[in-house]
Amino acid sequence: MSTELVVASISGAVALVSVVISARASRRQALLAAELERQAAALARDVARQDVMSRVRDPLLWAAYDLQSRIYNIARSQFGFLALYYKDGNPQERKYARLNTLYVIAEYFCWVEIIRRRVQFLDLGNREDNRKVVGLLHEVSNGFNADRNQGPGFRLFRGEQRAIGELMISEDGDSPGCIGYAEFCRRLDADQEFCAWFNSLDEAIQLLGNEFYVESRLIEIQHTLIKLIKFLDEGGERFPFTRQLPRQRAGRPRWVGDRQADVSEPGPD
Repeated sequence: MSTELVVASISGAVALVSVVISARASRRQALLAAELERQAAALARDVARQDVMSRVRDPLLWAAYDLQSRIYNIARSQFGFLALYYKDGNPQERKYARLNTLYVIAEYFCWVEIIRRRVQFLDLGNREDNRKVVGLLHEVSNGFNADRNQGPGFRLFRGEQRAIGELMISEDGDSPGCIGYAEFCRRLDADQEFCAWFNSLDEAIQLLGNEFYVESRLIEIQHTLIKLIKFLDEGGERFPFTRQLPRQRAGRPRWVGDRQADVSEPGPD
């Protein structure tokens, strides 16, 4: 074999090896680039998820906490929030106790409605957690909607709950939120159609304020709200302390007389 042929053969072999090595390197680079792109996309989704969670989940958490706290302060005894500020308060205190209690309930429905519309964004990391949150929201809704063994006070059908939530949504800014308390009070005074959706709640608040009774519906709702809060705020980072109302022995509201015996019993944590 001539020298030229040997050199040509070696050069061809070297070139072939170079092509193979180059191809493998290119493939590795492509795989690495694809993996980096996948990780970047996953990070971007996680950042976006956290942003949505902070804009949607956290306001729900605050609204749930405010509502359960108000229920506790109303229902804990005949000397609670409504008795102190509605029944025995001055005109300004009576108005605030009534309207702010309406607002606290309506604000919760508002954030539930916002989440219902954007449920795909309520991503807590896995489907089981998502189902748990939706289940707890449904349980609270059931508490307001329930008929069996409960009186008409504070009862709202699901359509009414959604309607109140829709009316409370503010579309100002980049994402929907809830109207403020001042705007809420202004609309109650100026808009009869808006005000009409709150009539039954308003009547229930005034009835409970004028003559305290044990409202089992509110107690069950408060218990479920605490479960929702503990699930959304695992470890108690935002709300380390919540107080749970004792459960009512009877299945329907009982009026409290001056000498009536205890009508409640401790419920499970």
